[in-house]
Amino acid sequence: MPLFPELTLIIVLSASLVVYLLFKLLNSRSGYRKKKNYLLTEYQRLRVKSITLQEKLSTHILSRDNDKELFTESLSYGDYLKYLQKNHAKNLTDKGYARLKNSDNRVQQIKVADMLKEQEEKLKEAEDNLSKVIVT
Repeated sequence: MPLFPELTLIIVLSASLVVYLLFKLLNSRSGYRKKKNYLLTEYQRLRVKSITLQEKLSTHILSRDNDKELFTESLSYGDYLKYLQKNHAKNLTDKGYARLKNSDNRVQQIKVADMLKEQEEKLKEAEDNLSKVIVT
């Protein structure tokens, strides 16, 4: 006995509603919200840290006019600033923050958490490198 089109539509809509409600219920748990809020706070903190490091290096370059001087064994001051800017533009953008803020995807949360750990390490390394050269 073939199903009537109306009955098929009702079944599909009901199943979709159940999946949607389960998804919302699982994502509304307090642990999930706390982790998301933590990631949003960490994202903003790393953005500020990245911008601050870029500003310090830029100020140092402008005050000493040494963008072509070697900063590390293979990078000049100017190249290191470009590296920091590209890293910021790739990983710590407003768009990425908005995507995290507006998403309830747990897989994305895990990816963002890993990316933030990586960024923390890179910015710590940059901060250490800059502290050797720039006295604040």
